[in-house]
Amino acid sequence: MTMKVFLHTRSPEHRDWLNEKREFARIPVVGEHVAISSDGPWFKVELVVHTPFPCEFDAEVYAVAVDHLQVLNEALDG
Repeated sequence: MTMKVFLHTRSPEHRDWLNEKREFARIPVVGEHVAISSDGPWFKVELVVHTPFPCEFDAEVYAVAVDHLQVLNEALDG
């Protein structure tokens, strides 16, 4: 079963939100990173709004683009 997520992403410098319908195996958690393509940026999840009422989505997720190499270095060297 997939979870329907209304994903809001933006660059770290601007409030240029891109809003997309996405399906995930589970709802992302604050602090996790998501990638929506194999050659695109990674996004750090900043806010999750669960929607346990009748609507099109299981949650809304707000995430900000990050440098994936910096994330990897911090995780693996720390």
